[in-house]
Amino acid sequence: MHPAFANIRFGPFASAYHAAAITPELKEALGAFLENELLPQVEQPFESTSGALVAAYDAERYCGPNSAVRDIYKFEFTFHRSSGDDTIQVELVFRPQARAFSARKNRPLYLWTPARRDRYHAEGRQLQHLCGRIARHEGVEAVCPLCSAVLSVHDSPNLFDVSCPSRCFKYNVHRDPADGQFLHGHFFRKEPGDV
Repeated sequence: MHPAFANIRFGPFASAYHAAAITPELKEALGAFLENELLPQVEQPFESTSGALVAAYDAERYCGPNSAVRDIYKFEFTFHRSSGDDTIQVELVFRPQARAFSARKNRPLYLWTPARRDRYHAEGRQLQHLCGRIARHEGVEAVCPLCSAVLSVHDSPNLFDVSCPSRCFKYNVHRDPADGQFLHGHFFRKEPGDV
């Protein structure tokens, strides 16, 4: 196992199945997976690391021989540095027969580096600013700045909604029909790796 992953904490586990599942082979498979899929995303040298692998469904009732969830794990990991940490939280699936890990739902691993976090937040501010301009009828072109798709806009006395047909984001705000004031709303973004 690469030294970066040598101090991963396994468990604690409530089920006997998971306690017995943490074998040298499982640890070796996890290390190989992380070395191939996660380590190449680290953009800067790091000072230390920390992380944990725990069962997503950690009770005996989920560990039967036909269980579809017993080999799903929650994985958290951080590459620490004074200039900003790289972090990941993801669900992983271990396939005992193949002795291999994969991300649940086959989503690629996405390490949140400081640069990626900054870019994601800047894009969110840009999207909210665009939606505000559309709501104020400022004559802005309703095009997604992330994928260039023409946005769907719904503007009624009860609801203001802007969404990207490529599912980059969805922004909606409920209005008071009496005076048109915004009451509450939601802003959803596609996470990196979502399809």
